[in-house]
Amino acid sequence: MGKVLEVSKLRKAYSLGFLVKRKKEILKSVSFSVFNEIFGFIGPNGAGKTTTIKAIMGFIFPDHGEIRVFGKLNTDVSVKRKVGFLPERPYVPLSITGKEYLDFCADVYGIPYYERRKKYLKLLELVELVGVEERKLSSYSKGMVQRLLFAATLLNEPELLILDEPMSGLDPVGRSIIASVIRKLKEEGKAVFYSSHIIQDVERLSDRVAIIVGGEIKLVDSVSSLISKFITGYTVVYRKVGESSLLSKEVNRQELWPFLEKLRKEGYEIVEVEPKSLSLEDILVSFIKGSGGTV
Repeated sequence: MGKVLEVSKLRKAYSLGFLVKRKKEILKSVSFSVFNEIFGFIGPNGAGKTTTIKAIMGFIFPDHGEIRVFGKLNTDVSVKRKVGFLPERPYVPLSITGKEYLDFCADVYGIPYYERRKKYLKLLELVELVGVEERKLSSYSKGMVQRLLFAATLLNEPELLILDEPMSGLDPVGRSIIASVIRKLKEEGKAVFYSSHIIQDVERLSDRVAIIVGGEIKLVDSVSSLISKFITGYTVVYRKVGESSLLSKEVNRQELWPFLEKLRKEGYEIVEVEPKSLSLEDILVSFIKGSGGTV
């Protein structure tokens, strides 16, 4: 499985002011790779998530490091045609209709008029906005606008989606719709890289995740592996052999095997051993507290 996106030793610093010579380092040798997967990028405010995304998209230039997309430098024009991008705070004039916005994006991508009707219908069906495309965006809810913007990022059929807070402004139904589309894109062989403050969505949606705190990557791992590494204890359900009533006890890692052996010797049947783990949100908070940061 080849690398779709490779960020290597990225550094970026900004001056603290016109008259101040000192600089603040925002990114500190940031490195990670994304394959054909759903890759979550999480961290507290000011951690460097949006700065990293701007560097990937070529909107800012790193002081050091390299970014490759499909094996080519991210500044290569041929690469940009394969990427769909949704910024965190896009500007959209509310005086235009949904269709006019899609037409504007289609013009940018150079999509012929004869292809547009079919594309629009397919994308509007995906985000459940069929029938409202002729209405002005001023009549849309914030969530509807966000879903339209998401649909527009798919117009050029990108192989890599870069999404900065794609769930922003969405209610639970809207988040479910976008999550469903993201899963579908992965099934089609696309790669999705996205940042989010909604950690529960990242946990249930992502294959792998990177945690960035203070401009540094703290870890990159699969969500399932990460959570298993942070198991805090176990709930053991057991019963006396020949009896139906169940008993349970919570034990930590060190207590588990001695307790199971004790139950075996005393004639108990082990019904279930369920691990208790920190959530992805708990894990993120533990890294933030360790660095002295805030969410």
